Amino acid sequence: MKAISKQLVLVVVVVVIVTAVLVGTLLTSLFQQPSAVSRKTVVYASLSEMTSADPSTEFSNSIMWLPLVYEPLVWYDALKDRFIPALAERWESSPNGTVWTFYIRRDAKFHDGSPVNAEAVALSINRTITLKGGAAYIWDPVERIEVVDEYTVRFYLKYPAPLLKIAASPYATYIFCPNVVKYANAANLTDPKVADWFNKGNDCGSGPYRLVKWNPESEVVLEKWSEWWGWKEPNYPWRSSLDKAPDIFIIKIIKDAATQSRMLRAGEIDIAQSVPVEDLKSFEKDPNYVVVREPSFQNLLMLINTKKPPLNDVRVRMAIAHAIPYEDIVNLARGGLARVASGPIPYGLWGHFDNLTYTYDLELAKRLLAEAGYPTGIPRTLTLVYTAGDIYEATTAEIIKASLAKIGINVEIRPMSWEEQWALAQKGWENPEEVQDLFIFYWWPDVLSPITYLYNMFSSQSKAFNLCYYENSTFDEIIMQAYRLEGSDPQKALELYYKAQYILYTDVPAIPLWDMIDIRVATAHIKNLENAINPSYPTVVFAQMLIVD
Repeated sequence: MKAISKQLVLVVVVVVIVTAVLVGTLLTSLFQQPSAVSRKTVVYASLSEMTSADPSTEFSNSIMWLPLVYEPLVWYDALKDRFIPALAERWESSPNGTVWTFYIRRDAKFHDGSPVNAEAVALSINRTITLKGGAAYIWDPVERIEVVDEYTVRFYLKYPAPLLKIAASPYATYIFCPNVVKYANAANLTDPKVADWFNKGNDCGSGPYRLVKWNPESEVVLEKWSEWWGWKEPNYPWRSSLDKAPDIFIIKIIKDAATQSRMLRAGEIDIAQSVPVEDLKSFEKDPNYVVVREPSFQNLLMLINTKKPPLNDVRVRMAIAHAIPYEDIVNLARGGLARVASGPIPYGLWGHFDNLTYTYDLELAKRLLAEAGYPTGIPRTLTLVYTAGDIYEATTAEIIKASLAKIGINVEIRPMSWEEQWALAQKGWENPEEVQDLFIFYWWPDVLSPITYLYNMFSSQSKAFNLCYYENSTFDEIIMQAYRLEGSDPQKALELYYKAQYILYTDVPAIPLWDMIDIRVATAHIKNLENAINPSYPTVVFAQMLIVD
């Protein structure tokens, strides 16, 4: 009995030990949460709040995440001048450029699992056109869209147009699932309930990331979607790889460049949208950081309230244009990381001309003011607004204020949040005397054509962004004629675009200040950042192209 008991005891002991080991291993595996620990998170700091989340009508800062969650038919790489397939794997056009056929890839699906097909493409673009919000005007050439079969969609145009450029635009081109009508409990896609559904932070795109948290004033959180077709496409150029791209991509609102710089050094963010120019050299010397410089189609302009005396006198506006030290602004405000602007179309973009720069000539400026009846200066203080926290705009404003004082123009600088700045300026069409005199802001393209700069900021039909309240029917007619000729007679279109820009040069509804060189600063463990930013999609960091060590 004693021998049997010893064997039983031994067996029990072994069983207990093995069980303990197994339970311990199980508990360890349960509490280690390996997925949470190992997830690669990248935080990208933005200077401005997000605006809306509707992929059809959004036309502002949400460009920073929309191209990661939604996809257009094609992308455009401006640095290599090539179109890259997105939801359309190939395309063709008729000889006269009025019929375009896109073949939709068969392996793409939306985040809810439903298939991306020709019907979804047609419904998405038709909703954008019907709502007429944001950059919907870019689809002006489209007469109708035909669903040829499940994976073929055809666009019939009213006139020849570069539809690939249009389809690759960073706004108004995104495809989403038709199921949003059901999710929003709406009657149809144009029911306002669909917009409300989007703006509550829901998405139904097909891109490499899903929107999982939407707080437009503090942060937007995206989560990598492993079912994205692009991860599986061999040699696809618009990504790194599923295992190397960040699992979580956070866009955090940090409204001050100096704070972004400090947080980058503290390891609280990984990529800064903006740091003070004086910090760049130290970042470049530090092997723990990488500074990326790329061409940009983003520029900075100062819009003038053309309806508010004395700025309603072109001689006063011209005097201001000649009293601005452009080289000083580029060197002091941007540390030389920009070019003095020549017209509203930035350097490098088709439609840019080099002979539309105002000279810095204080004597000429004084003579112009005298001719306008102000030999000793303007008898009231002008208000200049800019986006608070933007150190480049702030320094630019200070330089302008100091220089205008030399010709007898006093300026009050008023930094405002973008929302406040925007809300104030929107009142100008109704009450131009109750709003700002001078409005500094950036413009970046919604379509890679001069039309985006000329129509949005200067057409009398564009009340949202024409914040100089400029009205010139001849100008309006010329730019639309040029846009319609881009596809059939680009040389004639170019001549018209120059004519339109010369009108602006002599009327001075705005003063282009500089064309930007894009700069991002990141921690060194973020690789491939130089390929993740592209002038066609300003402020966007394509997270799927990043490599995180």
